[in-house]
Amino acid sequence: MKPRRYAALIVLAAVPLRLALALGTDLSPDEAYYLAAARAPGLLPPLVDHPPLVPLLLRLVDRLTTLPVELRVRLVPLVFSLGLSVATVALARRRGAEASGQNLAAFLSSFALLPVAGGFVATPDGPALLALVLALLWADPAPETAAASLPRRLAVALGLGLVGAAGALAKVVVLPLFPLVVVLAARRRLGERLLALAPLALAAPLLAPSLAFQLRHAYAQQAPSFTLLGALGALAAAALAQVLLWTPWPIFHGARALRASPLADRAVVLLMTALVAGSALARAVPPEPNWYAPSALILVVAFARTGKDLAPRARLAMLLAVLVPTAIAAAHTIHPFLPLPLRADPTARLHGWRTGDGPVDAPGVGPYGAAAERCVYQETCSEINDYFRALNE
Repeated sequence: MKPRRYAALIVLAAVPLRLALALGTDLSPDEAYYLAAARAPGLLPPLVDHPPLVPLLLRLVDRLTTLPVELRVRLVPLVFSLGLSVATVALARRRGAEASGQNLAAFLSSFALLPVAGGFVATPDGPALLALVLALLWADPAPETAAASLPRRLAVALGLGLVGAAGALAKVVVLPLFPLVVVLAARRRLGERLLALAPLALAAPLLAPSLAFQLRHAYAQQAPSFTLLGALGALAAAALAQVLLWTPWPIFHGARALRASPLADRAVVLLMTALVAGSALARAVPPEPNWYAPSALILVVAFARTGKDLAPRARLAMLLAVLVPTAIAAAHTIHPFLPLPLRADPTARLHGWRTGDGPVDAPGVGPYGAAAERCVYQETCSEINDYFRALNE
């Protein structure tokens, strides 16, 4: 078997796991919120706290009424997570990773805890991350691409720009990251850069309300009792979360290998590290772990480039450090068995809504979650519609 096919098999092996999780749980409160917004009348979903792409995609897949509602909604993350893993492996190959390193990139981007969670729950991260990884691939073109005709290069740049605009319409963090990658791209002409940036500039006005909301959420909503010690603790918790979600190997080895990565890769990691650390210090609250995902994927790619140097024992330890927690977490997500209190169980919000007995006090339900779940599962939508109206006043 060709070495490249091993990476493809690893990526495909994660699909049944994600499908089982998608079918074995209720919609999360955020997913129900997006779906309720997607079903609301009007050309654009009635949201200012999130960009519109995910609800618009759910509006399309919601027409597949022969499928269970959970599968309809989760077709979106299933497709984007598969594409993201493929793109991550391609980026590792472009950055010089050998076959063993490409396999590591496939494994980590498919089976680490965060990719597994993002692979079956509909969030804005999938489209945003895929847009950024594709931009990084474009930023450092292969020799045959660099030698292509100018019209073809301009067409590719415009296509990338449309992808970047779509990514920003999913998550506003693309707004600073995508232009950074385009500006720092190697061996790209000015015309290519301008075409790649043009669609994003046109989409930016649509994102102004979401950007303002997310900036307040990330930097202005402090803990009830802000202290310097609490801020430092939040920063430490944010760093520890990345180590637990990805294992220490890609985080620490990837950070060391980052020095040999292209400037665009390093710039994204530095900017995201500053944004996440700034949020933790400003609010004394650990940012959501998925915020750092753009940097984490780049560290995975940098680590993959050094994968051939990983000792067999270290490789085995890393594989177990990924597979064992993921297997336990997946089993608990489908059939809860761990003795976790409700306030500490992130999977609690994925059960009970279908039967009208959802855990309204579970972490992540939020002020609108229960109302959105009732709209989806009990078709009682007056409360969430009132919330949408208040949000837009």
